[in-house]
Amino acid sequence: MRLFKLLFFSLCLSAISMTGMASPAGSGAKWISVAGFEHSPNQWYSLRKTVTLDRKPKKAPFKISADSKYWLWINGTLAVREGMVKRGPNPRDTYYDELDLAPYLKKGENTISALVWYFGKEGFSHKDSKRFGFYMSGQAGKIAVVSDGTWKIRRNEAYTTMKGGKAANYRLPESNVSYVATEEMSGWTGTGFDDSAWEQAEVVGPVGVAPWGRLVKRPIPQWKDFGLVKTKDWKREGNRVKLKLPYNMQFSFWVKVKAPAGKAVSVSTDTYSWLNDTPVRGQYITKEGIQSYEHLPWMSGHEIFIDLEEGVELLEAGYRETGYATEFDGDVVLNDPFMMKLKEKANSTLYVNMRDTYFDCPDRERAQWWGDLVLLMEESFYAMDNDAMNLSKKAIRELVDWQKPSGVLYSPIPAGNWDKELPQQMLAAIALGFRNYYTFTGDLETYTYVYPMVKKYLGLWNIQENGLVNFKGGGWNWSDWGGKIDAVLMEQAWMYMALDTYADIAEKAGHPADAQEARAKMARIKRYANRNLWTTEGYRSPEYKHGIDDRGNGLMVVAGIAGPDKYEKIAQILASVRNSSPYIDKYELEALYIMGKERQALKRTKQRYAKMVKSEYTTLWELFDLGNCSYNHGWSGGPMTMMYKYIAGLRPTVPGFKAFDVFPQAEGFNELECNVSTMRGEVKIDYEKSAEGVYMRLEVPKGSEARIRVPLSAGETKIKGKGRAEKTDGPKPDKYRYYKLPSGKWKISYTDTAI
Repeated sequence: MRLFKLLFFSLCLSAISMTGMASPAGSGAKWISVAGFEHSPNQWYSLRKTVTLDRKPKKAPFKISADSKYWLWINGTLAVREGMVKRGPNPRDTYYDELDLAPYLKKGENTISALVWYFGKEGFSHKDSKRFGFYMSGQAGKIAVVSDGTWKIRRNEAYTTMKGGKAANYRLPESNVSYVATEEMSGWTGTGFDDSAWEQAEVVGPVGVAPWGRLVKRPIPQWKDFGLVKTKDWKREGNRVKLKLPYNMQFSFWVKVKAPAGKAVSVSTDTYSWLNDTPVRGQYITKEGIQSYEHLPWMSGHEIFIDLEEGVELLEAGYRETGYATEFDGDVVLNDPFMMKLKEKANSTLYVNMRDTYFDCPDRERAQWWGDLVLLMEESFYAMDNDAMNLSKKAIRELVDWQKPSGVLYSPIPAGNWDKELPQQMLAAIALGFRNYYTFTGDLETYTYVYPMVKKYLGLWNIQENGLVNFKGGGWNWSDWGGKIDAVLMEQAWMYMALDTYADIAEKAGHPADAQEARAKMARIKRYANRNLWTTEGYRSPEYKHGIDDRGNGLMVVAGIAGPDKYEKIAQILASVRNSSPYIDKYELEALYIMGKERQALKRTKQRYAKMVKSEYTTLWELFDLGNCSYNHGWSGGPMTMMYKYIAGLRPTVPGFKAFDVFPQAEGFNELECNVSTMRGEVKIDYEKSAEGVYMRLEVPKGSEARIRVPLSAGETKIKGKGRAEKTDGPKPDKYRYYKLPSGKWKISYTDTAI
């Protein structure tokens, strides 16, 4: 298992000017484009430059940016597959890639070739600059390699927009791309190609020039390439070939065919067949003879559909999976097949929703909705290695750096054709997104960076003197899918949690007065809620006319507004009311664990997720019933978090896992294993329960400290390890004894008459 790389803290999202390179020659780099450029969607450009090196360099640091994506070859060898993340660290600026290209360079002549895909469309996670552009600044030994007017450029007419069928969803900046093989320029990426008829690139200007603004270093790694898989294992139904994938993935397709020229090979996935919000498709238009083609844009699905025009013979097909460069190095193992299948599907759903940003789903939107993201982040902190944390950091910086002048925060961002605020999602981002990020990573710089933006946003909300949070309208007053939503009640809980996180941020940023004011507001909200919103039926707002809502009652427990005296009534509500979608149901499950109702939480999980677990799909759905909704929605992975956080009981208590609790709530399980990569190393838990008692092995990483608890009803307790276990305090009154364990390997056992 990989330990956290110290490079995490060197990844900075602040804007970086590249005019300050050490080499004077490097400062000559300019943004280049094509003369007479006219804005329209889905344009592809080929660029070439030959440089001569007096020796093979040991290092060749390059900074490359493009609007919108690029593929880079050096001497005919592909060096970068789909460079760049979608544009928009903020409304003005552009990301860039930092690469070492030395392995691809040689002594003598070197040909650098780039294929740039200009989206030319706004999207829910992409800001269109309205101009194609390319930038390169590199140093190969003593030779500077820069983008300037000496580059040759040509519109690549082989790439065009697919005709027929539905256009890609308006939320996507990507178009349906068709590659016309009869228009291809054979050999243009390699050496010896004659580009004398190509145009000279047009110089637009240095870094900072409009419309691309400043350059901000890409904060996430280059994509992981799983390699090309070729197969003849498919099913044929007339002119359609169906190739089943091993799981729902992000992929680009590959085909080998025999055909006359001008025939269409059209590719979609199973998502296209039933989603009204259409995902992207791709197409290959043949030349004469036997030929193979690999599509560059990615799509997603469980199954590839290849539609062959009459006269086309499919010889072979395949796919290349790509995705975010991270590994699943956390795991929890329970002796329960249902929960293990649910965890497996949650992992798949999480990964297919990670790339340029976190997604709500990878097919119709690819959009970074923050309500979804809060759940995805927490899942990744437990299940994935620490490289995944960079995507969370990027998301936080983007959210606050896209703040409107009015103070409004909104998502999804980077924003192109959407700018509406979802107030409760923004409170969730602050309350749990920012707090969880800091708790798991200990990244104080990012945590305090958001302080002025959060202060400005929360200042837009009105809290009455009596503690009532006035319902705040936004561009979209969305609380959850489904009906019978007590949105006013939910808003009290979300604001209470947001103020709690803001108070912590303000304190750590050196603003104790702001922290004190926030906590005073929290006290007023809590007092108002318990005096005015608590009824004999549970929590409800006076305006709510639909019985009782499980959502707000669960959130009151998670927020800490509801005390133990209200737990039994709320548990009764959660036993009978099923209004929530998987989005809010995660918090209701969490409420049950907080209240010590782990058996009820397990029962609710199995009842609500039964259809998803039994389904043939390898991912989890947007809703509990699969109608016309996405079948790969990351927010449905909440039960996986519960397995780590409550069933195994692993929760950080001091940022960066400097200290953590291990409080298993394993009712219904005789044994479990859990391991998680933390900032300080790997935590391992091995827990067994029998009629004789409880036995647990625990590994605490160096520089960290664990706290365990033993029931007061326990008999003899044995704690063995090289260090010294010390008794410590817990909440009062309580039914446990608590012990602190320093780093090392520990064995804990006790008998318990309550078992």
